[in-house]
Amino acid sequence: MKKVRIPNRRRKLQIVDRFINTMITRKSFLMVGHQNPDEDCVASMVAFSLLMAKFQKHQAMVLNRENWDKFSYLLSICKYNSITVIGSHDEIGEDYDTVIAFDTPKPEMIDFHEQLSPLMSRPDVIVMEIDHHLEADGQYIGDEEYRLVDEASSTCELIGFLALRLEKKKDVVRQFGIGEIFSRNFVLSIVTGIVGDTKMGQFLKSRREKRYYRYFSRLFNKMLIRKTDKNSGNFSSIEDIFNELEKLSVEEESCYQDFWKHKKLTGSMSWIALDEEMTAPILEQYDMDIIVTVAKYTANLLAEESGYVSLVAFYDPLYKSDLIQLRMRRSQSYKELDLRQVLAHLDITNGGGHVGAIGFRVPRGEVEDFPAFIDNIVTRTVELIGGV
Repeated sequence: MKKVRIPNRRRKLQIVDRFINTMITRKSFLMVGHQNPDEDCVASMVAFSLLMAKFQKHQAMVLNRENWDKFSYLLSICKYNSITVIGSHDEIGEDYDTVIAFDTPKPEMIDFHEQLSPLMSRPDVIVMEIDHHLEADGQYIGDEEYRLVDEASSTCELIGFLALRLEKKKDVVRQFGIGEIFSRNFVLSIVTGIVGDTKMGQFLKSRREKRYYRYFSRLFNKMLIRKTDKNSGNFSSIEDIFNELEKLSVEEESCYQDFWKHKKLTGSMSWIALDEEMTAPILEQYDMDIIVTVAKYTANLLAEESGYVSLVAFYDPLYKSDLIQLRMRRSQSYKELDLRQVLAHLDITNGGGHVGAIGFRVPRGEVEDFPAFIDNIVTRTVELIGGV
């Protein structure tokens, strides 16, 4: 069936709400794009993956390994947000109940189309689609009612629209403990797609497209100002965004090294616990979005290193809260312990997560002896691991 624009805003919101409901209810998602992808295709997969990560679902994105060198900046975002990138059809597997196609005009243009067809044809699999191509020979890929296909500057613009809608759903935000939807990495991904497809806004057609372009450009610039304490001005080329992504990647790697040098191993747990003094220089040097992203990434690495469970802890800056932040992750090879049991075992109520990853917070005023506090968590968690 030929692709056409969504007839009105009411219908568009209905489709977006269906997407959000699917993000809540389905369990495993595979993101796919078109052959020889451009910035908008890859950036849209990365941006949507960042949104999906907030729902703590199993997910992966497909990007032919031969294209990895062209998108190193976007792939660095994937690395530090634990987004799995599949580089060949042999790695895809079948453990998905939802497939989402991005920025792809018609089915035969999907990367690894032949290998993906059996998965996408399964009756238990929902196929969704986000795209802005309305050319004469374009054909729908997604199942009916799961087609966010409309006139737009880019596919990333449509994902930005979805994110704005999600931000207004306060009950969903509270249910999943979602903090900042428009994180730095998410906005960088959205802007990369919009700028890449519009050549710095030169090919914007409608007032709506121009409005979204201005909105995300300003949001991006505000983040640059916040980070660098100076006005970065308007964009002048796509290289400006890529340079910023490169800088972000370097900062994330540096922050990761600052965490990693404090690594410890106790029995079946690898852990890093930064007391207030250790956290202070990290807070001075890095943006909070980078710190949170790197803490999650580090927890994942520690879990795989131990083969069982990891813990990462650090202090929030006082301007943000009076809390100590803690994250625990389970190795992919270790299935016996539901980490939510740890919260109950420690009698912690300000926290949550799922079987393989939890986050929790403790007011700093309740912790008189930080090393003893961490030792208690590690010891009692190791006891649970040994007792299952």
